Amino acid sequence: MKNWLIMLGFALAAAAGAYALFFAINDQPEVRRAAHARDAMQWLRVEYRLDDARWAAIKQLHEAYDDVCGRHCAAILAARERAAPAAEVAELERVCVDAMTTHFKQVAALMPADQGERYLAMVLPKVVGYDHAGAPTVRVQP
Repeated sequence: MKNWLIMLGFALAAAAGAYALFFAINDQPEVRRAAHARDAMQWLRVEYRLDDARWAAIKQLHEAYDDVCGRHCAAILAARERAAPAAEVAELERVCVDAMTTHFKQVAALMPADQGERYLAMVLPKVVGYDHAGAPTVRVQP
């Protein structure tokens, strides 16, 4: 029985050590800070390793798209408030999804190819079946 408890202690110590080593090797403080601050744009920059030129171009693209996104949201909300026909609301939602998809592809095109593919793999599934209850989010967890 005594040997079993010693072995259990060693196993727990080894597991704790392995976890600490894994965390230390994979820790990304910049990503954690951006996520904690809920700064999606800074998170994007760090997560996809964007240099200053790419970051500036993507930031400019996002700022320009903000107005487009706001107009789409306002149109959808207004149509819902006035109880527009379902087909009209669905068309507004389709236009919104198409615009988001185009925007995300433009952002990805400004990234290094491998990072752009990874970005699209993350964001495009969130667009499919989007409920239009507010601005889309990646929901970065701190």
